[in-house]
Order: sequence, then C-alpha cells, then structure tokens
Amino acid sequence: MSRHSDPRKTAAWERRIARFSDSGLTVTRFCGREGVSIATFHSRQRKHRDASAAEAALSTPALPVARFDPVEVVSRQAVTIRFASGAVMEIPEDREDLVKAVASALASEAQP
Repeated sequence: MSRHSDPRKTAAWERRIARFSDSGLTVTRFCGREGVSIATFHSRQRKHRDASAAEAALSTPALPVARFDPVEVVSRQAVTIRFASGAVMEIPEDREDLVKAVASALASEAQP
C-alpha cells in the first residue's frame, strides 16, 4: 500500500524547512521550538531535498549530443581526417601532439 502526501502538509513542511534555514538554530533547538521530533524533521528535510533535486534534474535542459564523422586512417604514415564538408586533413603519424590538438579543438567546438 502506497502513501500519498497531503499537499497542505507538504507546503507546511517546506515553510518550516525554510524557517529553519533562516533561523541559525541547531536542529535540536529549532525542533523544540516548533514542537516536532528531530527524527521527523530529518525525514521531512530529506524528502524535501530529494524532491528539490528531482525537480531540478527535470528542469535542466539536456545537452546536445556531439556528433563526429568517422575518421579513416588511410596509411601508417599519416592520419587523414575527412570532414563532412569535403575538406581533408593529413597529419604525420609521428606528430601525436597535432592529432591531440585537432581532436581537442573538434571536441571543444562540439560543446555548447
């Protein structure tokens, strides 16, 4: 059997948690003043935090997926990159630093 939360109670607890955040009090002192148990307070605080995190995750826009065209190595003496535009780049195989630089530049261009 699942338990459904009462929206009024949820709203009341959200206000209570906000008051606690603004109070500067310890949990023990705040709960004593509010007349709630520490265990209940921690349970509700955790539910509030989890719900807030879930809501934030749903509202965060998805990042675009980077798309790379296939790279074809046509010889052992050079790395050849054929771009979708038709451009071709050849990098000598002994220039690993250039291969890394090109890959890094392409990756950074794909990021938003």
